[in-house]
Amino acid sequence: MPHGQPGTLLAICGFDGSGKSTLEAALLAAIAPTRPCVAAWAPTEWWRQDQNVRRSLFGEGPGEDLPEEALLHFNLADCYAHQAGVIVPALARGEVVIVNRYLFDMLALFEARGMTLPEWLPGAVARIVQPDFCFVLDAPAELIVDRVVRRDGVIPGRFDQDIEFTANYNASLRRMAEGNRLTVLRAEDRPDEILRRCLDVLNEEASSPAPRG
Repeated sequence: MPHGQPGTLLAICGFDGSGKSTLEAALLAAIAPTRPCVAAWAPTEWWRQDQNVRRSLFGEGPGEDLPEEALLHFNLADCYAHQAGVIVPALARGEVVIVNRYLFDMLALFEARGMTLPEWLPGAVARIVQPDFCFVLDAPAELIVDRVVRRDGVIPGRFDQDIEFTANYNASLRRMAEGNRLTVLRAEDRPDEILRRCLDVLNEEASSPAPRG
């Protein structure tokens, strides 16, 4: 749903290694001189560091492998807690909230894992606020996996080093981008070109007399 607050919610989506953090830092540097900004990560550390999540996704640590629906419920709980505690209060203060990952990433993750999204899901996400802008970083799966491997080294069994998984994730994000009028960017472009494209989108919207809708 629209957030109805004076601030602006800007989400950056894409697979690990697509350049989200680089774009986040560039946008913060570009916007902060004129408007107060808040950087936020989704999912939060509550989800990221849970031992059962790490066991289920990465095969790490002493946790338990959780059923997919349990992972999905926990991720939704994390979305709502993050929204209530961080995102909406900052929007109410009139700030620009730049979120690294958003709901679309969560859905793409579960689709890439082979989960058929349940019928109750649309109702469950209905009150998660829509971003005013959402930039999706897309690139060939081989390029993204190569970036992750060069950054982290080869880790057998990691889904973020699996080309087929990455391709499925990207395909899911592209479909959601088309269905929700999100802005797709080429992750293999130079960082300054990606930033320029984002700022062009923001400036075009700011100068348009028509209401966003």
